[in-house]
Amino acid sequence: MDEILSAMKNLLTPVLFSYSLYTLISQSSSKSSYDKLLIISYDGFRYDYLDRELTPYLFSLKSSSTYAKHVINVFPTQTFVNHFSIATGLYSGVHGVIGNVVFNPKTGKLMTYGYDLFHYNKDITPIWTLNEKAGQGRHSGVMMWPGSQFAYAGISPTFVNIFDPRTPWENRISTAISWFLHPKTPANLVMMYFEEPDDEEHTSGPGSLQTRERLKKVDKLTEYLFKSLKDNSLADVNVVLLSDHGMESVTFDRMIDLTKIAGDKAVMYGTSPVLQIFPNKGQSVPNIYTKLNDAAAKNKHFKVYLKENIPEHFYIKDCERTAPILAVAEPTYAFQDYYEAIDWQIKNKGAPRNGTYGIHGYDPESINMRPYFIAHGPMFKENFNAGELRMVDMHPLFANILRLELPSLKPNGTLAGVQKILKPKNK
Repeated sequence: MDEILSAMKNLLTPVLFSYSLYTLISQSSSKSSYDKLLIISYDGFRYDYLDRELTPYLFSLKSSSTYAKHVINVFPTQTFVNHFSIATGLYSGVHGVIGNVVFNPKTGKLMTYGYDLFHYNKDITPIWTLNEKAGQGRHSGVMMWPGSQFAYAGISPTFVNIFDPRTPWENRISTAISWFLHPKTPANLVMMYFEEPDDEEHTSGPGSLQTRERLKKVDKLTEYLFKSLKDNSLADVNVVLLSDHGMESVTFDRMIDLTKIAGDKAVMYGTSPVLQIFPNKGQSVPNIYTKLNDAAAKNKHFKVYLKENIPEHFYIKDCERTAPILAVAEPTYAFQDYYEAIDWQIKNKGAPRNGTYGIHGYDPESINMRPYFIAHGPMFKENFNAGELRMVDMHPLFANILRLELPSLKPNGTLAGVQKILKPKNK
């Protein structure tokens, strides 16, 4: 994930708005007259991390909040994919971000983090754009959320901070608070992205001591966040804490090299555990598929699909960007591209050679891919176990809280899937 996030970092532009807590206190401020919503994403926070006795503050929040058993995310269970689904309520095949890296067969170009990746459809309307479009004093602030620095329908959030891992976490919180209290354009919607525990998990694995320490840090940050809201008379803010995906372990001996089967006959794009496979000129899709499928039957740790046979619950087979052949590794396995990813972790993060590393992107039906969810504030039920929720229902939920009409490109999710978490008067 580090190399993916560095792509975001390379697009840094001057921060549009930032204050310290000291500045906050010393200036006049106001609050939006609309219901306020704060959405916090901790990348890679798996659903069961709350039960590790490492996050006492987050665990204690459950008694005064709504919480989920887990959230069913979208395929592939990767960062850009799922953060855009949270923001739009769309499956990946509809919003077009079908991977962190995507080859566009129409243009013949490989898309990494950038405008083109997030603009598959001109009618795509992230929740921050929907809020701004409604006008009448509504303002959005977005902190480092994937895809947020680009305009949609020519509209950008009032406040945007582009991804920069060097920014201390507490400073990010103080900036978000300042957006809620801005004297002229106070935000009623703020969305924040944090790169942990995902960053550490990739280096040392989801069960490592280092990951445990990152989870403790996330917990302390959450406590700091709620204290900052209270200290700035923002206890009425509705807060949604969630994640994009879970995490699985992988080791060197679980790598599958598809180049030995079709390396000279096809080009493979994407990142493990999902590879998009395009035949070279003069090669046929059926022949390459047959070779790979025969190998999959022998190996038993990956599956290969023709585009038309991709499982329905992946929701990508009708997307123009989807490759004619898709290879998906089974949980705890990866393809040959992950050698390079691990080598990067060893050189840049001090990961141990021949250690255990973290990986995600598998079928959403894999339980370890599922993230957590907690919703706290005046609109949400208290001490309420919501059971299983769906990621595509988040956008309709946010729109309901913000009293917004849904966009012309309707979300795949519905309010019906999440309205049980709201107090009756807020449905």
